[in-house]
Amino acid sequence: MLNLLLAATLVVPPHPPAGCTRVTTPFVGTVCAPHDAKRRPLVIMLGGSDGGNRWEPLLPRFVKHGYVAASIAYFGLPGLPQTLVNIPVETVGRALGALTRRADVDAKHIAIVGISRGGEFAYLAAATYPQITAAIGIVPSPIMYMGLGVNDVPTGCAWSWHGTPLPCVAPDPQAGMQIGMEVMNRQPVTLTPFYEASRKDDPAATRAAFIHLERIHGPVLCLAGKDDAMWDSSAHCDLAMAYLRAHHHRYKDRAYVYPGAGHFFIVATHGPKSALEAVSEGGVTMMFGGTPDGNAAAATAAWKRIWSFLGSAL
Repeated sequence: MLNLLLAATLVVPPHPPAGCTRVTTPFVGTVCAPHDAKRRPLVIMLGGSDGGNRWEPLLPRFVKHGYVAASIAYFGLPGLPQTLVNIPVETVGRALGALTRRADVDAKHIAIVGISRGGEFAYLAAATYPQITAAIGIVPSPIMYMGLGVNDVPTGCAWSWHGTPLPCVAPDPQAGMQIGMEVMNRQPVTLTPFYEASRKDDPAATRAAFIHLERIHGPVLCLAGKDDAMWDSSAHCDLAMAYLRAHHHRYKDRAYVYPGAGHFFIVATHGPKSALEAVSEGGVTMMFGGTPDGNAAAATAAWKRIWSFLGSAL
């Protein structure tokens, strides 16, 4: 459902941005680089549960700031899993292998940026591959949640390692039924209560599904919207920072929560009119949260934080 709703909003142009190349092996995605071919830090981008390569248009932003930038698609395109279930963490590993062989990449300085479920994946990948020296989660989760199968129906677990599913938070049945009723009755769909109920159902399972953030070989940045209607990214950032402090992570980790901002505040880069509070398709309205002004203000502030963080981390 989310895939279909976002497909009409996060449209990938038929051709990549200038200075960018789409690749299909050994990973699926896009690589963008400055024209001078100097060795530069690498920034990897992971999109969320919308799948595909829809966040490709953000890459030139990083190039303008002096980075080689690459997006990695991990499901929803030819040659990839078609649903967010048992996605191999090795997907990022293969991309790292290819990207760090590039003559214009400084392999000692690599950041990974993920949005929503991609933020979850970014933290997981950074905790798995020590080459990654900075991790940014935009409305992310430090906890591994359930997979999303056909039509985004919760199915199994989202991530795998060497073919084995990694622990995840299972869906709360009653909260899931409530979402189904909202869809059937054509009511606005807010997913935050579903994820919160699922996270709190089984504390032991949630602890087992917590990503080992302490294994990240660099600083962690967590950016959240206080009015996130997809999941409670503010609580997720609080959990991530508490975990890092408890595990004595020796880097300068930071979290910022933006009032009046929803799940997709990061796209509101052209003022309130560019904000995305909800998407409707086929009689179903998916709520993302925030207000036009709140999302736009958050986008401006968050991008400044991202550039500052990357500048100090890389």
